[in-house]
Amino acid sequence: MPLFTSNSKIVYRDIPEQPWGKIIITSLLLSLLLLVGWELLARKMHHQPGGYLSGMDAMWANERRKLDSPDHNIRVVLTGSSRLLWAADLNIMEQQLGTRPLQLALPGTSPALFVEDIVENTDFDGIILVGVTPFLFNWLTEGYFGKDAFQRYHSESPSQWLSTKLHDPLAKNFGFIDEAFSLFELVDHYVALPERKNSKVLNQQGWKLGDVYQDRQTDMWAPVEQEGSFDNQQILNFWLPGLNLNKLKTAEEMAQMTDEAVNFFRPLITKLRQRGGDMVFIRMPSRGLYLERDVKSNYRELSWQPMIEALNVPAINTMDFPELSSQLEIPEWSHLSRKSQDVWSEKIIAYIEEAYYQNRKADINDLLKTKQPLEN
Repeated sequence: MPLFTSNSKIVYRDIPEQPWGKIIITSLLLSLLLLVGWELLARKMHHQPGGYLSGMDAMWANERRKLDSPDHNIRVVLTGSSRLLWAADLNIMEQQLGTRPLQLALPGTSPALFVEDIVENTDFDGIILVGVTPFLFNWLTEGYFGKDAFQRYHSESPSQWLSTKLHDPLAKNFGFIDEAFSLFELVDHYVALPERKNSKVLNQQGWKLGDVYQDRQTDMWAPVEQEGSFDNQQILNFWLPGLNLNKLKTAEEMAQMTDEAVNFFRPLITKLRQRGGDMVFIRMPSRGLYLERDVKSNYRELSWQPMIEALNVPAINTMDFPELSSQLEIPEWSHLSRKSQDVWSEKIIAYIEEAYYQNRKADINDLLKTKQPLEN
């Protein structure tokens, strides 16, 4: 029995001749014009080329691998959450210290597990600067981004590696590559849609806070620096759900979390000092409702001071020094502006040197200049 299609007539459509060369050239020109227009719009909205934000975890993993190099000469490592990440200008600190810091601070994350990783799994024998953000510091967990950062460091997939290699060269030259300038982000952030049940709430979504460059140099995004601006207000709205001033920790809870921090960091400080290194703790500045919460909770007396005394470690509470805190610009209550970042980075070094001398009776610069030889 013949197949049904065997009796069908196949009609071939004649494709008319077209000026394919001109069509291709016109398509390329239109694509180029649209690309230029998209790039101009990105720059108008302050999305500038030069950022390396191919993924927070990827960049952190790349920096962490530098400590695994047998001939590294890293003498200062920055750990903490986003406040230290936004406070440090690496070029200025390098000029002041005579050595370039390694930036390993991570937003929304306590420095605890990262300090432990450095002490337990590397030969690092320099100074670890530990940024302290009240309460977040005391989580002692992977936080919001620690798990992904460690995963990327330990087991980066080929596709992840290739993605970074393709992304970063483009990001250095085009502003529209900025992840905060993606179409979905723009629609979510700037298009006024009617509220629907179970829909995302614009004023409580993540917002672009800064740009990240080579070596994880991180600067505040210009629109956020303008207090009262739309972008600045969205950052404040993002912080608000976590700032419940009516639900503060009790003295007993504060004492418990302080004891946990002491028990965690004390053996790490001892081990690092035994091989020639050390740590310096820095309580990072804040203002607005963040500072109000810290004052109401009595974080200084109930947590910071008992912890520093128990650890017997060099420490700086920047809130004690106006030039490191209240005199600086903190536009959204938690992070330094680009201008104040420069000021803080230049001035903090003298305080670090003084705190180290007062506690250890030694010059921190001697430790920074000398990498201790490895034991055979």
